[in-house]
Amino acid sequence: MQKLILTSGTVFLFVFLVATLFLVGVFALRDARMSEKFDVVRWERTTVANKWLYELGSVFRDDLDEDESILRYFTLDDRDTTYALGLENTVEAVIEERITTVLMDIDVDSRLPIPIGVFPPVDFEIADSPRVLVVSPRDRIARISSSLLRPDLEFEDFIRIEKEAESDLSKSALVVGTGGVATYPAVVAKGASYRRTLEIAAHEWVHHYLFFYPLGQNYFASSDLLTINETVADLVGDELAGITLHRWGDPTGMSGLYAAKPASKSIEIDMMMRDLRAEVEALLMVGQVETAESRMEEVRLELCDRNFCPRRINQAYFAWFGAYAARTDATDPLGPQIASLREASDSLTDFLQMVRVVTSRAEIEFLVLGKRVLQDE
Repeated sequence: MQKLILTSGTVFLFVFLVATLFLVGVFALRDARMSEKFDVVRWERTTVANKWLYELGSVFRDDLDEDESILRYFTLDDRDTTYALGLENTVEAVIEERITTVLMDIDVDSRLPIPIGVFPPVDFEIADSPRVLVVSPRDRIARISSSLLRPDLEFEDFIRIEKEAESDLSKSALVVGTGGVATYPAVVAKGASYRRTLEIAAHEWVHHYLFFYPLGQNYFASSDLLTINETVADLVGDELAGITLHRWGDPTGMSGLYAAKPASKSIEIDMMMRDLRAEVEALLMVGQVETAESRMEEVRLELCDRNFCPRRINQAYFAWFGAYAARTDATDPLGPQIASLREASDSLTDFLQMVRVVTSRAEIEFLVLGKRVLQDE
């Protein structure tokens, strides 16, 4: 009878195969259980090496000119074809490089300085961006939870998920879309314009950057800090995108728009939304929940007649969009306060250094007051 000789190499190979099969099984079971949720772990494990594999393969490719790649990609009607996906990797690399160059030029510092580039490295993937289930109490406007959902959910899924969340009659829920998410690499919504892609990519990088400082580390500590984080990311992201467009132009032919972010709604609609938010908050403060909800639906229907038709406007709607205080329809004074701090700062880098250590609304107000005193002297 022939003996089976187990060498160290054979044992290693056997253990490796068993471990691999085990991990495959674990991940398959995990993926099956995620149902409608967006699986961040799966996203990370399938995309984290994409940038580096693309860079390693660059010596074997004959890529198009950078501007030509941008032009071809962003003028495609269908960005899910094999051709589009091939261009996508080049476009991502070009945008990452250009934003990185801008950050280096304005001398943004970080916890971990590196000789070439910035930390954290600018890294994102153009993809279908997750949706979010936002939950607020009915008796006030406050984001008490937000859960990432798969981007491919259908309208019927939105209704079902919201109804399940609202089975607790004290809750208001809404499923909303996102332009991007600050995973690493970040998700940047597929289908956006070149300008908007720049803005979202820069916005999500700001979240990556702030993660290493008190402001980002306390993102979920309070609704105020969440609003400060999102408002800072909006302002800095838009400015970085503007600098990038000014330096390299817009190969898609929209370069004339870089000086001012295009308005998504009219001034009249913005005023209606601000007035509605104030009215709803006043009604909720005196316990008129049903009246506030009826009023939100009345105004929603009026807005639909003006070609701006949100699927639902409820407490969760305002809890989500209210966190972006730099928006033209926002009511939170944090928006203009943070914008004034940027205007009073000597540079974008100085602004980031100032706000990255903020941990409360009171600190923003103190900084604003300090800047005013200095200007008056």
